[in-house]
Amino acid sequence: MAYLIGSGGIAILIILLTFFEAAGLFWLRRSGRGVAVRAFLPNLLAGDFLLLAWALSAFGYGWHLSACALLAALLSHLTDLALRWNSPC
Repeated sequence: MAYLIGSGGIAILIILLTFFEAAGLFWLRRSGRGVAVRAFLPNLLAGDFLLLAWALSAFGYGWHLSACALLAALLSHLTDLALRWNSPC
């Protein structure tokens, strides 16, 4: 387990799991049930971009790619906040 965490492999595993989660939520939405895509996708992407930044850093890629992933996480987070700002509780 320590190797998975230190190497960043667990981040890739979690990204894959969230991909299947998103696919399941898309499928539920197409069947008429479930959550609206705009309600979950920006939040999910923000987390995935943070995990990607961790994995890129752990795999030894340059700081430029990690910084791009962190910027994408910020933009996804701000999108999520903007969509929730005027929505009813």
